[in-house]
Amino acid sequence: MSIRTHTIVLALASMALPAAFAQSASVFVGGERGWIDLPVQSSLTRDQVTREYLAFRKSPVAPDGGRFVGGEMGYVFPQHTYARINGEWVCTDKIAHNPAPPAIKTPAERSAFLRQYPA
Repeated sequence: MSIRTHTIVLALASMALPAAFAQSASVFVGGERGWIDLPVQSSLTRDQVTREYLAFRKSPVAPDGGRFVGGEMGYVFPQHTYARINGEWVCTDKIAHNPAPPAIKTPAERSAFLRQYPA
């Protein structure tokens, strides 16, 4: 690539860069500092944040069912448990067994897919 091509690519990239960071709490100040981070504004008070943290510490279960155990493991997700009852394996947990979606789509599903993702 020529120097002119590199210059044009860099100019276009520098014009698109502020749009990429439009929702962030960083501001470009130029010079040696470059970017500075601004404090993120919150609608919660310090007491609300503290109560939310203490409630999570009492019951460290995430909305997706994962339990926070800390350390390198981080979150542990629930697993299905089975027991042998009357010679058969029976699921003993309360986790839903959702069936896998069918591999073949109905004509209505196929047309909806093609409308949303035209080829």
